[in-house]
Parts: sequence; structure tokens; C-alpha cells
Amino acid sequence: MKHRITLLKSSLTQTGGLEKYTWQIAQSFCQKKFPVTLLTTGTSHPPFESDYLNIVSFPIDYRLSVLNLLQFNRCCAQYIKKHPTPIIFGLDRNQFQTHIRAGNGVHAAYLNYRAQEEGIYKKLSFFFNPLHQMTLQLEKKAFEHPELQILFTNSHLVKQEVLSYYDIAPEKIQVVHNGVEWTVLEPHFQSWHQKKQAILQDLKLPSSCYHFLFIGNNYRRKGLSKLLQALSLISNQNFHLSVIGKEYHLIDFQQQVSALNLESKVTFFGPRNDTYQFYQYADSLVIPSFYDPFANVTVEALAMGLFVVSSARNGGSEILSPSTGTVIESLEDISSFAQALHIALSHPKTEKSAIAIRESVKSFDFSHQLDRMVESILINN
Repeated sequence: MKHRITLLKSSLTQTGGLEKYTWQIAQSFCQKKFPVTLLTTGTSHPPFESDYLNIVSFPIDYRLSVLNLLQFNRCCAQYIKKHPTPIIFGLDRNQFQTHIRAGNGVHAAYLNYRAQEEGIYKKLSFFFNPLHQMTLQLEKKAFEHPELQILFTNSHLVKQEVLSYYDIAPEKIQVVHNGVEWTVLEPHFQSWHQKKQAILQDLKLPSSCYHFLFIGNNYRRKGLSKLLQALSLISNQNFHLSVIGKEYHLIDFQQQVSALNLESKVTFFGPRNDTYQFYQYADSLVIPSFYDPFANVTVEALAMGLFVVSSARNGGSEILSPSTGTVIESLEDISSFAQALHIALSHPKTEKSAIAIRESVKSFDFSHQLDRMVESILINN
């Protein structure tokens, strides 16, 4: 008889990367005919049908996030006590599981980076924020639990942070970088050269310059301000920056663009569902994040043939090579940031270069990365 598996992931009502990842992990186990119980909250709509999938949803819907976090942890603990399974795979913030995928990185490290960027008063506020304190408590209990078998991180950056903040044996940590839907992206990649000019015309963008691309919500934490400062140092170059993503304080960045005399070189598009067309015309993607365990856009951009400029604080920078991207030495040193952009300018997207860059992440196909994780879980159980 095959082992039963319990998956832990709160609300699956969103359609983000972590939610999608949860369903695909569940489907992978079910396809191998392992009975899976998914513990979650709210209403969920699985994208597949299987007799091996059992969904248990707890009626948790508090206004305060910390209460949702605390109650989900309690409900999971109670359920697992009554219905123990040899494999408990957590994708959220829970105090106990035999296997964890730390897709959101290390919360302690995240708070440290924020404190460095936002100052002493912000750092002090973390001590009085119940959500941060509860998250830190659960993180410590989970990572240091004696029954934890494997902790999956999506970058070596996160692995080193885990070892820095918590008492855990290094051999328990396995690095499996984020995957990309390499095959799914192929039609979009194959048509980029043919569609580029039409897309630029439709978006009213210049047709004969180098195109930088920035994708991310919350521009401040994603480093857009630093990027704009760096671009102002190379404003004599022929380039344009397209900014994609949600930002509640957009006017602040529009004013910065104006103050830096970059109005003709920067366009804000807001949140978009059609990011593929932006990948199709862009030459490079810039990821100046202050902290990102592994930005999915890193491997997406590479799979679309773009050169990538990334901060060292993005775990995704680990998969770059001199021919596929460059790493910003220091976000605080704007001249070094500008130098990284100069390197990108010397790598315009061509049919030949795009194919080579795309091929560099063929082994990162999502199904392959998922299989690595699933097999690691099953091999010792």
C-alpha cells in the first residue's frame, strides 16, 4: 500500500505562483497513485480530477491576518494528530511538517533586509507587529523541528539564510530552483521577432532603441527607484524602460521620472495579464530587488530569450552566466548599477542570442524541477 500524503496550504482562492505550484504538486502525487489530503481554507477549485485527492477546507476567515495564520496552524495540527500520515508536506507557515518548500524564503532575513532599507523605526515596528512575530515563531519551530526530513529552498541564497538564522543540519536542505513552463512559452518565443514591431507600434513605443523591462508589484521593494537613478546616469544612450506591475504610490515614481528628466524614456503600464508580449519586444529584464528568494520572472525572461540584469539579493541570479545576464554588485552603488546596465546594452536581443539564452534554461522546465522534488520526498519513504 502506498503512503498517504498530507499537503498544507492555506487559501487557494488566488491564482498566483504558489497556488499553482500547490495544485501541480498534488497532481504529481495523485498521478503516481499516492492518496493526497490537502488541508486548506476557503473555497478551492482544483484544476484536475482524481480519486486520490481529498480536500479538507477549514472555515477560517478573520479580518486580521495573524488570526488566520494562527488558526490555520491549529486546525492543521489537530487534523494531523487525528489523521497522521508519514509524509506531511508544507507550503505555508506551519509549525510542523516532515517536508517543507520554503518558496517565500526566510522571514527573518526578509525583515532584516527591510530594516536595512527602511531604517531603525521600521525595524522597531517589527517587534510590535503580531503577524511578523507569529510568522517568526512558526518559522523557527518548523525549520528546527527534529522530525523535519527535507527543507527545499529555491536558491542557495535562501539555504545560506536558513543556516544563518536557524539551527538545522545542512544535509536536510536541498536546493531546487524555480521551474519555468519552457514548452508552454515556446509559441510566444518563436513569434517574438515576427511580432516585435507590431507590438511596439500598438503600445506606442519607439521602434529602434534598446528596450529594458521591469516587472513587479510594490516598486519600492522591487528596487525601481534605484533603477531609475541608474538609468539617469546613462540617459545619453538610446533606450526605453517599460514598467509592469501594481503600485499604490505610482505618482511618487512618476515624479521621480520627471525629476530625472526621463519622461521620454520610461512608460508605466500598470498591472498586465499579457506579459508575454512585453517579453517579446524587450531586450533585457532588470530585477533590482532588495530581497527575493527567487524571482520567477528571472527564469521566465531567460526562457523568452532576454538578457537579465539582477541584484545579488535575488536568488534567481544564481542561474545567470556572462552570456545570459549580469549581477549588480551593489544596489547602493548607483554607478555599479549603471555599469550593469551598460553591459546589458551590449547584449541586444537577436535571433541567435535569444535562442542561446532560451536553451540555457531548458533543464529548468517546470515538470523536471517538480519531479526532482517529488522523487526526493518519495525515495526515503
